[in-house]
Amino acid sequence: MGRGGCAAVRPADIHPEKIKRSAGFFGSLQDIAGWGSGESQEALAEKERAKNARQTIALRAKNGDKTEFTWEDVEEHTHTYDCWIVIKGNVYDVTEFAPTHPGGRAIYSLAGRDASDVFTAFHEPTTWGRLKEFKIGTVKDPEAKSNAVIKDFRQMRHKMVADGMFQTSIAYYMWKVVSTFGLSVGAAVVLTTFGGSVVGFLAAALLLGLFWQQSGWLCHDFCHNQVFKNRSINKAFGFLTGPVFQGFSVTWWNDKHNTHHAVPNEIEGDSPVDPDIDTLPFIAWDTNMLNQSGPTVRKIVSMQHYLIGPILMFARISWSTQSFMTAISLKQPLKWLEETGGLLIHYSWMMAIPLYAGFGFLESVGFLFVSQLFGGLLLGYVFLQSHNAMEVYNDRKDFASAQLVSTRNIHFGLFNNWFTGGLNMQIEHHLFPTMPRHNLHKAAAQVEAFCQRNSLVYEHIGMCSATGKVLARLREIAEQAMLVKVE
Repeated sequence: MGRGGCAAVRPADIHPEKIKRSAGFFGSLQDIAGWGSGESQEALAEKERAKNARQTIALRAKNGDKTEFTWEDVEEHTHTYDCWIVIKGNVYDVTEFAPTHPGGRAIYSLAGRDASDVFTAFHEPTTWGRLKEFKIGTVKDPEAKSNAVIKDFRQMRHKMVADGMFQTSIAYYMWKVVSTFGLSVGAAVVLTTFGGSVVGFLAAALLLGLFWQQSGWLCHDFCHNQVFKNRSINKAFGFLTGPVFQGFSVTWWNDKHNTHHAVPNEIEGDSPVDPDIDTLPFIAWDTNMLNQSGPTVRKIVSMQHYLIGPILMFARISWSTQSFMTAISLKQPLKWLEETGGLLIHYSWMMAIPLYAGFGFLESVGFLFVSQLFGGLLLGYVFLQSHNAMEVYNDRKDFASAQLVSTRNIHFGLFNNWFTGGLNMQIEHHLFPTMPRHNLHKAAAQVEAFCQRNSLVYEHIGMCSATGKVLARLREIAEQAMLVKVE
């Protein structure tokens, strides 16, 4: 135990649960809505004792005591009510800050860990000044979690910053906003002019689904702060392209997507830490995920390679549902008004398109339903290729290695770059999430050389090849679904 008297109360000893979300789609809804969140008196008492211990340590830090912790000490604090992280050798208690963290719940995925490289990847230099208010001490042997790979990665990133790779073309992004909005106009024109025919109806629905997909890529870039140095402007455009354009809550997106970036394809035991692979009861990306599953779930998974198409078509409806529930569950009045209001504008606007084209209410709902199916397929198909059928790991990895073993690139080209919103350069994006998409291809050569130096896989294949690998992996797990031993 490190110096500073931390031994009096160890929260991990009094409450063994780690930070976990409820598993699967229905579990995600439960977490969002807060269903079943009641706690026993014993659990509340344990949290109170942990709180008192944290306050004692914080008071010592405030009084100038030089407290040093071991990594074992830090790794005990992995709870929502007792959350420590390490950045550049300093230990920070972020328990009180985490619920209001602008990046969402991603901070919890780093509890008890060295968060140095994730913090650097996501935050601007001015953010470092805020850390001092959370500092409670230092960690003994701060380089213990660093290795040759991560040190080389840091040097590469430093060079890219110096070379101007993080500088944005505002004109490029303004063109993307205007041209993407044009897809919604195109959908309205096609529906109004040709909506009486099946082909015209489906073409308009496809265009609207494409508008939502492309809006998703733009919201992604703005929320990653790739575009403007002023993050308030990024937030404003994120609101426009998120809740208003595509009907997705930014708060929901931040929670889900930033956690995915911090721990891509990671599981703990049989529970996904990365929410993007938390897809039961419909899809399993690793046989370990089935350890606690009953016969019904296993039966569904045994057919997942056949069902993947229909599942993707309904993906956007799932995400829209989670977004809406997140928005209406927000506790901060201004945030609630902003996100709920944005979603209301979105759905009013979308309903206005078919109604203006002369469709009745039920026909309009049907048109939007078909558009949702197209949108889900277009979004889901791109997501499917980025990380699926890559390594799903059960051990903690350094930042760079975690991104590389779990991520693949799809061949660069005008169509692929546009259709995927630059996410065909997923490896570079995951390593440098604030790098503008129009510079990602410039970073590829350096990243590939970095991988060669460090004997790391750099997977860069075609779209059809990636699809084949994903389907093969789905089939492999499906064939094992009924054979995995229940634990």
